[in-house]
Amino acid sequence: MTERPDTTPPPPPTAPPTAAQAHPVPVPASATGRRPAKRALIVAAVVALLLAGGGVTWWALADEGDVIEHVEVSGGKLVTDDSDAYEDCDDTDEYAYNDCDSDTDETYEFVYRITNEGDGPANYSVIVNAFDEDGDFIGQTYIGSTHLAAGKTDADKSEFNEYSEFEDKRELSDIASVKVAYVERVALAN
Repeated sequence: MTERPDTTPPPPPTAPPTAAQAHPVPVPASATGRRPAKRALIVAAVVALLLAGGGVTWWALADEGDVIEHVEVSGGKLVTDDSDAYEDCDDTDEYAYNDCDSDTDETYEFVYRITNEGDGPANYSVIVNAFDEDGDFIGQTYIGSTHLAAGKTDADKSEFNEYSEFEDKRELSDIASVKVAYVERVALAN
C-alpha cells in the first residue's frame, strides 16, 4: 500500500482575515533587548562627533574673502644687464668655470605685494602668469611668503629669467604683462 498524504481540508479560521498594515508596528524596546537610554547615548555621541567635525572644518575653511585679492603684482619690465656675472672672471686661464660672461643677461622683473587680510598668521603660495601683447599665455613663475602675520605685507621683486620655461619657444622679450593666476593661503595655528 502506498502512503498518501491526508487530504482533509484545514479547519476554517475563527476570525476573518485582516488587511496588511501600511506601516510596520514598532517593536517595544523591551522586546529588542536594548534599553532606550543606551540608544539615546549612542545617538548623542554621534551628534557630538558630527558637531565637533563641523567645527574643525569651519575653522579650517573659514571664509576670509577671495584670497587672490591678497596679492598684487606690477606690470613689470624687461631688464638687460651687460655686466659680468663674476667679479673675478678670467678668460686667460685654462679653466672654463671662471670665464667672463659675454652674453647679456635678461630678466623680466615685477614687484609683488602679499597682504595677509586674515585673522591670524598664514603661508601664501602664488602662481603668476606671463602674457604677450595679445593676451596669450607665455609662462608662469611662483612666489610666496611664509608665516606672514595678520595685517602685515610682504613686498619684493620677482622675475622670469633665462631658466623659465615658456610656451612655444617664446622668449623673455615676448612678455608684455603679468597677472596673479592662483593663490593658496594656509592659516597657521601660531
